Amino acid sequence: MASETGSSALRYHEATKHSELSLRMSPHYLDWDNKPSPFKVYKNLPMKSLPHEFPYPSESSLKALKGLETHNSNKAVDLQDLTEILFFSAGLTRKMKIGGETQYMRAASATGALYPIELYIVSSGIPGLDAGIYHFNPLSFALVQLREGDYGPELAAATNGATALSPLTIALTSLAWRNAWKYEARSYRHWFWDGGVIAANLLAICQSESLTTRLVMSFVDQEVDKLLGLEEEKEATVALAAIGSGSKKGSDPTQRKIPELDLQTEEPSREVAEYPIIWETNRASDLQSQIEVERWRDSLTPVRPKAHEGENIFPLRQSTENPPSLKDVILLRGSTRRFAQKPISFEALSTIIDCSASQIPMDFLPDEQTLIEFYLIANDVTGLPAGSYHYDKSRNSLEQLKEGKSRHASGYLCLEQLLFSDASVVFFLMTNLGIVLRNMGNRGYRAAQFEAGVRAGKIYLSAYSLGVGASGSTFYDDAVTEFFSPHAEGMSTMIAVGVGVPAYRSRPGRILPQFQKRLKHGNPIE
Repeated sequence: MASETGSSALRYHEATKHSELSLRMSPHYLDWDNKPSPFKVYKNLPMKSLPHEFPYPSESSLKALKGLETHNSNKAVDLQDLTEILFFSAGLTRKMKIGGETQYMRAASATGALYPIELYIVSSGIPGLDAGIYHFNPLSFALVQLREGDYGPELAAATNGATALSPLTIALTSLAWRNAWKYEARSYRHWFWDGGVIAANLLAICQSESLTTRLVMSFVDQEVDKLLGLEEEKEATVALAAIGSGSKKGSDPTQRKIPELDLQTEEPSREVAEYPIIWETNRASDLQSQIEVERWRDSLTPVRPKAHEGENIFPLRQSTENPPSLKDVILLRGSTRRFAQKPISFEALSTIIDCSASQIPMDFLPDEQTLIEFYLIANDVTGLPAGSYHYDKSRNSLEQLKEGKSRHASGYLCLEQLLFSDASVVFFLMTNLGIVLRNMGNRGYRAAQFEAGVRAGKIYLSAYSLGVGASGSTFYDDAVTEFFSPHAEGMSTMIAVGVGVPAYRSRPGRILPQFQKRLKHGNPIE
């Protein structure tokens, strides 16, 4: 139960830390013949093709990312909106041949390009889409219907009313083996990183379309997993996104019993390795009743970061550049594979921080609260001395912790990868895990990792909005804390993201459903 002290999550976190020794002693290798398929395919279920013509998120990317108030909070959501959200959050944007195999890239990044996050839709009936529960198949660009009828009341009961006003909820789930194939037990962290970056896209798109949206992490796990037909100890719900507003649904827990689903899917790969610690940790953070959901949702105790006594304070300065539309930024976004060791401006860095540290509409976060602190190594920023920094949100300033360029350190901390030595800036998103787990129990671990994932997704998109690149990274856990100490004493890193000037020019992705339709009909591509 999440109300416990968080000892299970802490054991997991300690057991999956990276160090020089753990990496060099690991016997793990990648069996490429057993690599999981990146697509979940249901057998013998009809598919509803999504429209190939749909709206684009045309609002200024930075405005959408910062998440200002929606213009019309009562706007109704329809199938066109849903299609736009699904494509620009998790749709296919690039198709390429690698080693004779066709591979696809998607609208949001994923660790190892393995794409473990699946999207499900719970519709109470919106224009263009009947009430039911659906799975999004990005390869076919279609919805697979798993249940008929309105299960909004059941979902509202499982979330203790958090989704009751929304005619549409998108569930983000993790198909665990798809990522564990490469990252083993540490891949549980990636559930929330990969889910978070998709959620960052989703929030920005809904903001662009003036659709009210709230991310929900407090729900009765078994009920939601059963509703979606997820296979126990193979996949699980990560988070929910309640979209739009309407009349309140009943949330009486004594409603109709949810029937079991007998679903058949194609096997992801030939063999599947088991990592029991993943499921032990996830079970320990389950919520099992509406009462537990309500208690956990209100469990956050605001934590003020440790004050720094240094005098080198640098107030953020916003960029005055006119950013591209959100659509153009999402299609351009990729994970930068080579940085050019060139500077970015302090205004660009400030804008990235301003967007990424802005308020996120989450059920467990009161207004202006956060579990995540921004630490960073600035190697090459015009207008900012090289050094390590902490972002002081109360003063909207960077406080310098150490002076001097640290290219060797930023690369070393990110598992000795040259890419992060070449980056202009490397962010380390950290949390005081001891306090989080003490206040929020084991489920606080999910919350901190997921919030970090959302903020990492915002770093990605805001960097590309400003014409620079970004790439996420794993890290040597304790070495990062030690590097930023004494200020970061007691802090734990959730995720790292490098930002800098790409050493190459990348081509933007495409709206592949439309691109492939034109190919099929023999029309000109451009």
